[in-house]
Amino acid sequence: MGFFAGCLILYVVGGPRVMGGDTTAWQAVLPVLVLCAATAFRSTLPPLAVAVGTVTVLVEMTSSGGLGPVLIYTDLLYAAALYGASWLCRLLQFGTVAVTLATTIALIALGNRSEGVTTGVIVALLLISPVWTGVLIRNHKERADAERERAAQINRLAELDRKTVLQTERTRMARELHDLVANHLSAIAIHSSAVLSLSEAKREQEGGRDDGGEEDPVLRALAVIRENSVQGLAEMRRMVVLLRSDRGVDDDWDRPQLNALGALVEQARPAADAAALTLHTDFPESFPEVSSVIEVTAYRIVQEALTNVLKHASAGRVRIRCEAGAEQLTISVDSPLARPDGRARQRPVAQLTTGAGAGLAGMSERATLVGGIFDAGPDRTAPGRWRVRAVLPLTQNA
Repeated sequence: MGFFAGCLILYVVGGPRVMGGDTTAWQAVLPVLVLCAATAFRSTLPPLAVAVGTVTVLVEMTSSGGLGPVLIYTDLLYAAALYGASWLCRLLQFGTVAVTLATTIALIALGNRSEGVTTGVIVALLLISPVWTGVLIRNHKERADAERERAAQINRLAELDRKTVLQTERTRMARELHDLVANHLSAIAIHSSAVLSLSEAKREQEGGRDDGGEEDPVLRALAVIRENSVQGLAEMRRMVVLLRSDRGVDDDWDRPQLNALGALVEQARPAADAAALTLHTDFPESFPEVSSVIEVTAYRIVQEALTNVLKHASAGRVRIRCEAGAEQLTISVDSPLARPDGRARQRPVAQLTTGAGAGLAGMSERATLVGGIFDAGPDRTAPGRWRVRAVLPLTQNA
């Protein structure tokens, strides 16, 4: 439509001479309509568009020689050089140069050198200029596409290298966990089970209990050790499988749940009783459904806080509290502070473990990764107490 409107303006302003001399209106408009129709498929079918345009212009030049069709034909040449196949682009490059040279030489040979050179320059501007402009833009576009493809290939190679390095590191971590931690847990489970089996056999040989039916606290502690070591070994093996796998954690993974917090506290009661610690829980009747990330984070924070209480707290009352609001989950563990003289409690676990701060750092990192808040330290509102508090958002996306 733009080309057609421009040609009509030339016809109205310049008169019939601009459109090819003394011709009727339909003779001037018909070639323009044909060329405008050819421009509709200049990018999809460049060879056909150039062929139609060439025939139309040749007919127009032999009959009247209007300016409008020639201007439209230059756009067809440009589009063919830009969108056409490689063979068509090369054909137009050599063809336009050949036509320009042939026209110039023919006119000079006829004896009018000045007219021949002038006409050659005009033909070059109308034929060679649009073709070579299209070739330059085409080459620039091809180089840009090649650079983009090269950059995409480099990114793919870098991603493959990153995945390879990550999988190698995960495999190394899995091997270290299996060879070091899992083996130690296996030894603890085996030895505690052996001691319990020997105790059971000894009681059977002695004809049963003679202590009034009360269970030996040492045996009860050994049972807890065995249960926790077996559970820890199972979780360790699942973690090793996940590290060796090339996929992440899915919904089928047996992850810790908020509803299991009560069972976690009950497992810690025998050790707490041996350390003169009284565990009190304040959990809601039912926890809201949250993402697996929040669920695992809350469970691990309570688990690590209980471990620190058993290792470091002095005798007294321990309160584990969990509050589920509309948008956040608040976890707090309050326990007595250990005495500065180190005589807070006299139990073997105090002598076997030393605090390195990794537990607090791990809890803080877990809470931060899910967008929560973590705080641990002496409770300012209750002197002599240590408080661990974590606020986790319930809207965290899995």
